[in-house]
Amino acid sequence: MYTWILSTGWWINRAPVNPDAVVVVGFLCTCLIGGFIYINRVGLPKSTRKQSYQSMKLIMIIASLYSFWCASQIYWANPRRPAVGEEADLGVLVFLATYFLLPHGLCILSMNSEDLHTDHIPL
Repeated sequence: MYTWILSTGWWINRAPVNPDAVVVVGFLCTCLIGGFIYINRVGLPKSTRKQSYQSMKLIMIIASLYSFWCASQIYWANPRRPAVGEEADLGVLVFLATYFLLPHGLCILSMNSEDLHTDHIPL
């Protein structure tokens, strides 16, 4: 199943999938989802501003680890190999950052952004 998910090309035999990539990407996704659950549900009740800061920090850490994984597979592995198949192309990563991570980050930052220390105009 993971071969079908991680490969978008066509091969006569099996798709060339790196099993290490499956483990690393699965681990990073589990950490991201588990981190969101911990920040928003399991931990002690915190202010929304602190939760949004922790969520954004978690996204940045996971994105940095994924970028490190991609760089290690492309530049340090001998012979060079794609990090996660065709999905690791720069265009796909830029697309995901622009249309997935940026909107989610902005939503996280805008959650209950009411600041109690400023004067509001009465309606």
